[in-house]
Amino acid sequence: MSFFENIKEFFSLLKESNYNLGTVYSQNPDNIHVVILILIIIAILIAFFIVNSFKRVQLLKLISEIEKSSNFLDFEEKLSKIANELPKRGVEVASKLNLSKNEIYEKGLFLIKNFNIKEKIEAYKSFSTTCSLIAKNSQKYKIDELSNFFEEKSIFLLEKNLFKEIENYYKTARFNEDDVELVNSIVTYSKNLSNPFSVLIPLQQEINKFSFTFNLELFKFLKKLTKDSSGEIFVKSNEKLNNMFKDENEKISNVILSYVLKNDEKEKVYNYISNLKDKDYLQSLYFNFFGKSNDTDLDLAFIKNETKIKNDYKEYINCQITYNWKDLAYINYILNSPKVLQVIGHNDYRAIIERIEKLEKDIDFNAKVSRVLEIANDAKKIAKEAKAIARSK
Repeated sequence: MSFFENIKEFFSLLKESNYNLGTVYSQNPDNIHVVILILIIIAILIAFFIVNSFKRVQLLKLISEIEKSSNFLDFEEKLSKIANELPKRGVEVASKLNLSKNEIYEKGLFLIKNFNIKEKIEAYKSFSTTCSLIAKNSQKYKIDELSNFFEEKSIFLLEKNLFKEIENYYKTARFNEDDVELVNSIVTYSKNLSNPFSVLIPLQQEINKFSFTFNLELFKFLKKLTKDSSGEIFVKSNEKLNNMFKDENEKISNVILSYVLKNDEKEKVYNYISNLKDKDYLQSLYFNFFGKSNDTDLDLAFIKNETKIKNDYKEYINCQITYNWKDLAYINYILNSPKVLQVIGHNDYRAIIERIEKLEKDIDFNAKVSRVLEIANDAKKIAKEAKAIARSK
């Protein structure tokens, strides 16, 4: 007898016995297995409906309470739960969500509004993904108003809201070191856009509105950008910075030049100063930098420049030679530097060379004398040792 025939027989006996299970069991003990199975199935169904009903009530409550969320993390957690549970909890839940959709959407925007741009990018992306999931999971209920609303908002959040937030950021940013992380987050986000330059070009244009030559905070910001994290913004900005130092007529503030000198990019400053054509600005830099530090290469960069300004180059060179007379390597370095010969003149140059040659000879002679004395001392020691050996024999 098949399982279904057993069930049929069981219910027939149950009806005949006026629903007395004891009588049914006495007439056909084998039907007890059917009874147990039926009871288990009934229990499972009851449990399922109870759990489903409980979860439906909880989800309805969650939809009502999501507007009370105090922060976006809590809001997004609740909305994600609604999105995931929606296809399993029935049309009542979908209808409730449809009635609350505008309030929920506005609450999400409200909780995002005070974030910095990096946080906004992540929040809008997450919000958009959840809206898209709600749109997908609500389609089974044929409530087009609900599905269409969240589908449109999932697109609108990124293409309108977030785009506007990014625009507001770069139009109001001061671009200092604190902005590096924020700009990098925009660059990273732009990589996933169909047209990254719709964001990157206006961002770069806003950066370019600031003075690269006088704004130290901007300069520090630009120097913290990296190729990997900042992409095209790094490339374009560094290209402009490099061209700035190569421009013979560009006026770079002494504040920025000092900063560069302190941060181990001295060669850029040396080359800039040695090639600067603006007479008045070179004169200003001369008063600010020349002879003010122990950076000989910086001073020599001024001397190398062909532009005529008021200067004390000759006195400076004479002082360096006088104070470092015995440091032949240092003196030779100065004498062999560009334009030094023109500054001190051929006669003085020849006199210095003669003094150097004499000093080199003196040093060489002293070295030879020291060597002879050293050999003599060694010979004396050997003679004493030989004499001692002879006596011992």
